Amino acid sequence: MAYALQDEKVRDSINNERLLKMLDRGIDDMEAGRELPLTEAFVKITELRNSRRNAEV
Repeated sequence: MAYALQDEKVRDSINNERLLKMLDRGIDDMEAGRELPLTEAFVKITELRNSRRNAEV
């Protein structure tokens, strides 16, 4: 039981680190002026989502 809790804490820690890295990259992009207008951002999100879905098939 203790190992299961420890594994869960490790997974949570890894997920938190990934999230923080993504946020840091996003902040870096904003500071560098690499931002898309809202409509272009949603188009890009849709493209990425579709390509990931097609890759899974």
